Amino acid sequence: MGTWNITGEFVMKSLVLQGKDFTGLPTMTKKKLSKISRRMVEMDRANLTAGKKNTQTTTQLMTLTMLTDSPYRRLRQILAQIENKRSAIESTYFGFREEEIKIKEWKEKGDELSLLHIEQAEYARERSKAYLDGSLRELGALQDAYEEIRVNNNIPENWDEEDAELDEINHHVRQAFRQAHRDMTLGGSISQGNAEYLEQYGIHLQTAVKIIHDYINKCNAMIEDGHVPNIDHLYEFLDNCVKIFGQEYIKVMNHIGITELVRSEWLFKGNLNRDI
Repeated sequence: MGTWNITGEFVMKSLVLQGKDFTGLPTMTKKKLSKISRRMVEMDRANLTAGKKNTQTTTQLMTLTMLTDSPYRRLRQILAQIENKRSAIESTYFGFREEEIKIKEWKEKGDELSLLHIEQAEYARERSKAYLDGSLRELGALQDAYEEIRVNNNIPENWDEEDAELDEINHHVRQAFRQAHRDMTLGGSISQGNAEYLEQYGIHLQTAVKIIHDYINKCNAMIEDGHVPNIDHLYEFLDNCVKIFGQEYIKVMNHIGITELVRSEWLFKGNLNRDI
């Protein structure tokens, strides 16, 4: 059974070429079906551009939650997306294998219903190829993004869980101030949730309010003078917050009674340790 121009030729093959009388299709004629079939060639071609859930732009700047200053978190999020894509591809592959077995059984039977099952299976496989191709393209783009982030942040190829853990404090201090800055810019005060977030990493709420208030006033003055602060200006502010408050979490640890925050013994360290 040959490969069809999916949908278009399927309609023609099942209705026009077989000479059906179009019962139940009050407006469809052979001429109209032929027109649909011809135009489906372009629809099928264009659909190859949309065989995946998101564009590369959306995936890299939105779906991957790239709004974080931790490159390790970006890498881990990409890995999670890659794992999802791989699982979907594997599921499709084994689905194809299962269909191959069924097709052999149906061919052996050779009755009319079995032949219809074969036709349905082959048609469904052709329809799914665009989405399988899209998943593979998305997987490749994610791999490219992973490598670019790793290289551009000077992260070694064999980075491990400990490397990611050691970068967490910087991430959380930046993120706490980022969210608190949003609160004060949009609503004039820090929300209770972000106030707790700041305290968890040893940052006094009123100190944070003062620093953010001063930064907002600085930005407003720049805007009034015609100098609009860009996103790098915000990144520099967050970097400075890390310099000031990056060790305050130790005071929280002392208060709780924790001596070690990152426990190396219980982390994946770049290779599989089989020792018991």
